[in-house]
Amino acid sequence: MEIGYLPLGEPGVFRSLLLPEAADALAQGEPLTALGLTEDGLALGAAAGYLENGRFLLRSLYVAPDHRRKGGGRMLVEALEGLAGQFASGMEIRFTATREEHFTLPPFLRALGFEQEPDDGENIYLTTLKDAAKSPFFSGEGKDFGTPLADLRDGALSLLEKAALAAEAPLPEGGLGSERVDREISLCSFEGSTPQAFVILETVQPDTLALSAAWSAAKNPTVLPRLLRTAMALAQKNYPLETGLTVQPIGAVSAALVRTILPDAVPISQVWVRDLNT
Repeated sequence: MEIGYLPLGEPGVFRSLLLPEAADALAQGEPLTALGLTEDGLALGAAAGYLENGRFLLRSLYVAPDHRRKGGGRMLVEALEGLAGQFASGMEIRFTATREEHFTLPPFLRALGFEQEPDDGENIYLTTLKDAAKSPFFSGEGKDFGTPLADLRDGALSLLEKAALAAEAPLPEGGLGSERVDREISLCSFEGSTPQAFVILETVQPDTLALSAAWSAAKNPTVLPRLLRTAMALAQKNYPLETGLTVQPIGAVSAALVRTILPDAVPISQVWVRDLNT
């Protein structure tokens, strides 16, 4: 197997071996370092990345399935390291495990000397509705609380969103009116005409929901837990129990909370780094 540079411009036969954003960047002449893996003139794999904040970010790495476990992936990474070591203090790779093959990356990276950075609240966690139902938190009482967004009166949704914005609370991309928000299982609570809390669930894929936002300004500390339990009960009623559930914390504290209330959830977005100075 041989390694060669991919020149700036159209990546040609290597396009399908690069992530779309990497292939497009290469085609547009952006400052991207890309290598191709070949054998007997056949394109087998590719890798690409760029410098950012003193690290070389490995943004795309792929070897065709029929040619894996033959050292091609290691060759690509080590070749990029040899180039990056002249300018970067380390190499970094970020990925979100959305396919089974992604779960083979950690042992591969560990064998190359990479170490996983600790979760500081940026990882995305994945579980299923079935496993969530086993959690002591979601198996507790209080599953008949709150109002579905679908049942809100005119103007109430806008009032709820304005309150969240004023509090700098997290909102799903596109706001509470996004088409991805499942308004039947996303819940809110008002005290009189004043919004006090909400829990938002979105359909991100046909078989995956996302707990994309949760906020409470209620004085009663039980409001948000009751909304969460009710929303989860509705989700388990409206979707197959095998449906995936993703949660992305917004800090170390909320990451610890996710690990507590969803103990079976696994981090699917990971960051691995390797020091190039040693």
